[in-house]
Amino acid sequence: MKMCDICGKNEATLKVRQMDKEGRATELNVCAECARQRGLSGVEEIKSDSGAVLAELRSKIEKQDKEIVCVRCGMSFAEFKRAGRLGCAECYRAFHQQLQPILRRLHGAVQHVGRTVQQGRKRAQERLEVQRLRVELEKAIKAEDYERAAALRDRLKKAGDETGT
Repeated sequence: MKMCDICGKNEATLKVRQMDKEGRATELNVCAECARQRGLSGVEEIKSDSGAVLAELRSKIEKQDKEIVCVRCGMSFAEFKRAGRLGCAECYRAFHQQLQPILRRLHGAVQHVGRTVQQGRKRAQERLEVQRLRVELEKAIKAEDYERAAALRDRLKKAGDETGT
């Protein structure tokens, strides 16, 4: 049992991974209360939704579900419905058509995009903004517009570019 890294009182129910500016990951174990206080609500809703979907799957095992079998581990789709877990990585291919509506219902999509694409885009935009500010800063210095140069320097520092002096 892991305790919450924030309050140290309650049992952790969520693991949060945060990336810093240098790309280093920090993991925190967080209890439901601390998660809710920090805007990470919806965790219980996701769990209850997935529980409801799994309960519904268990109640709707059909004859043809027993006939769809993973060639690697031998698990049938009916067994997946009962257990709520796949037997191996190959099950994703074997049950592809049957899993699509389940994944769409649970996650709202069937293709995982993740945060890295969005974070990568955001970082690229931030780098472009820093480059643009540096060019503007150099122009302001050459034009001896020191007020504007000071404002640009401050914006560079705010953008995380400590070299902008």
